[in-house]
Amino acid sequence: MRFPVPASIWLLVGMFAGAGSLGAGERASDLALIHVAAMGGRPRIEALQALRATGYVEAGGKRVRFTMLAARPDRVRIETQSGDRAVVQVSDGVSPPWEMDAGSQPPRFRLLPAAAAKAFAADAEFDDPLVAGAARGYSFEPGGRVEAGDRQLLRVLVTRNLVETFSLLLDPVTYLILMRVDLRTSPGGRRIQIVTRFDDFRPVEGVLLPHELTLVVDGKVTQQTRIERMEPNPVIPPGIFERPAAER
Repeated sequence: MRFPVPASIWLLVGMFAGAGSLGAGERASDLALIHVAAMGGRPRIEALQALRATGYVEAGGKRVRFTMLAARPDRVRIETQSGDRAVVQVSDGVSPPWEMDAGSQPPRFRLLPAAAAKAFAADAEFDDPLVAGAARGYSFEPGGRVEAGDRQLLRVLVTRNLVETFSLLLDPVTYLILMRVDLRTSPGGRRIQIVTRFDDFRPVEGVLLPHELTLVVDGKVTQQTRIERMEPNPVIPPGIFERPAAER
């Protein structure tokens, strides 16, 4: 799906197209500015302090419904429902992420395993890397153009806190992020390519956000997420991101 590009973005597009004399880091920064403008602009993005999303995830032939509450800068609570089982996973951005089996009596709490906790905390970031920028530990380098199917996309190489590295692929027309590409090492030492595809961008309070996400592992689709509704700036109940005191 294509969306009209805000008129102001063409000033940035022109600046980027004529940036041949700039350094590599500056060109990547310019591309980040274009991306922010394409999403709706910094003021509209920053006006979104929280989101509540509902929808479903399909994986392994099963469909699981979810409700996600996310808030700046990196707090998230995801509740999933499959049959009689309800699971809650939470990160407050400070303490280790935890989960609760809400279907058991009494509910059972535990910290997420180390690898799962690291991934969950990283995915809890409210803004995408090009929006968050250096304030959240991201740095960028231009990666040229890459072939993706029958089209060319713009690639930005991203490093976070000098450790985590991945690529973002942008549409050269809309400047929205269409893919994230990670290379990870399996427990057996094998390198795995993980691609997250972002589709069906729709405006939420004037900010274009994806409503379909597809996870592809080594070329095979393993998970598809569909967001049916996204509510901007919902009321956040006190303590919703905190572990119950008795379980700390």
